[in-house]
Amino acid sequence: MSEHAGKYARFELERRFLVGRLPDGIADDRGWHISDRYIKDTHLRLRRMEPMHGGEIVFKLGQKHVPSPPDFSRMTITNIYLSQGEYAVLAGLEALELHKLRHSIEHDGRIFSVDVFSRHLTGLLLAEVGFETLDEMDQTFDLPPWVIREVSADIRFTGGALANLAADQAAQLIGQITAPPP
Repeated sequence: MSEHAGKYARFELERRFLVGRLPDGIADDRGWHISDRYIKDTHLRLRRMEPMHGGEIVFKLGQKHVPSPPDFSRMTITNIYLSQGEYAVLAGLEALELHKLRHSIEHDGRIFSVDVFSRHLTGLLLAEVGFETLDEMDQTFDLPPWVIREVSADIRFTGGALANLAADQAAQLIGQITAPPP
C-alpha cells in the first residue's frame, strides 16, 4: 500500500466484524440513521446521516478506493460535505441503497460502531473499529462477546457489495450467518 492517499484523500483503516446480537449498553436515543446511496458505475457514495437525538443532518459525498491487491480494511477515502440542496441534486442519480442505524459502544478502550441494517438487510449486524495507524490496526485485541467473527477481508460485507444484493441474496447471506452450526 502506498504511503500517500492523495492530496485530498486519507487512509481509512478499519476492521469489520459480524455481530450476533445488539450489545448491552446501547442507548436507543443515541446514534445515527444513515442512508447510503452507492452511485452506479462509480466509486461514489452519497450519505445522509440524521442524529437519532435530533440535531443537524449531515450530507456527504465520498469516494473510496481499494488498494491493489484488494484489502478492504485499508482503503483511501475522500469526503465532501454537502448542503441539503447539493445532496438533493446528487440523490437523483441512479444508485443502490443501504439503510442502517449506527450506534457507538466502547469495549476494552476501543470504540465499536455497530450498524443495524434495515430493509432488504434486516437481521444483519456489523461492527467496525477504526485505527489511526497500520501498526495499531494489526495489533490483536480481545473481541466483545457479541462479536461472531471478523469479516474485514470478505468483500461480501463491504457497503457497496451489500447494497448490490437483491432481497433474496441478502436473505441467503443473513441466513448463512444466523443459522445454527450443523
